Amino acid sequence: MKANITLAFFLIFAMTANAQSNISAAGARSAGMGNAGVATVDVWSAVNNQAALTLLPHAEISAFYKNNFGMSELSLSALSVAVPVKTGVIGGSVAHFGFSEYSETKISIAYAKRLWRIFSLSAQLNYNSLNFTAGYRNATAVSGEIGLFADLDDNFYVGAHVFNPTKSSLSLETGEHLPVIYKAGATYKPLSSLLFCADFIYGSNKEISFCGGMEYYLLSQLCLRAGASSHPELFTLGAGYRYKQINFDVAYSYHNVLGNISSISISYKLNRK
Repeated sequence: MKANITLAFFLIFAMTANAQSNISAAGARSAGMGNAGVATVDVWSAVNNQAALTLLPHAEISAFYKNNFGMSELSLSALSVAVPVKTGVIGGSVAHFGFSEYSETKISIAYAKRLWRIFSLSAQLNYNSLNFTAGYRNATAVSGEIGLFADLDDNFYVGAHVFNPTKSSLSLETGEHLPVIYKAGATYKPLSSLLFCADFIYGSNKEISFCGGMEYYLLSQLCLRAGASSHPELFTLGAGYRYKQINFDVAYSYHNVLGNISSISISYKLNRK
């Protein structure tokens, strides 16, 4: 009975999503700001917009967990890493969504490089897999991502990102395919303690959706976040705490039909001596 209820709940959750679309913007910092992240800079740029990795001064690794609606079967777990090298930045991530009856996995490796004084470009290769045991065979696909990032000055960033520009498809009998998703966004810091960010997204639903938020540092180590998105309609809250080389972030949002969504991530910076 519990398995049937869980599967029915998942199908409701997935009705507005294509395969692999549940593995999306990652990191509790982004989750606290309405899931915006195309023009923000942190280790989760390895998922949100790899071109922004060029502004990271040190190697960093982070783990992320997102629980949808209080059900472990609908959870997303991910690991992200970024390593600056002489010629650019190498990034990578692994993410898994779902449960035994249905799951999605994405394994990625990216390279980002600053091309001019303010512009950075990135490319990423993904291995995507889909497992749906209820009468379907497992499916895999190789997809790509490209990103563009510009730090116009110390307080204003813009970014653009495309997921699956090659329109890769999964090898399912049903013809299930990976969505093509276009994102563009901006980040503005009017004060050193205050940040605003916004993303505009165009995907398979042929509509433009919005997500955005703000981050405010009450103290040098403690910040609060808030945001909203239009599809799905969410209001988000979050907080972050920095201690030496460790960043700890949490986020919460509420779906007016399905319920609570909570996220947590912890990051560690490998400062160079």
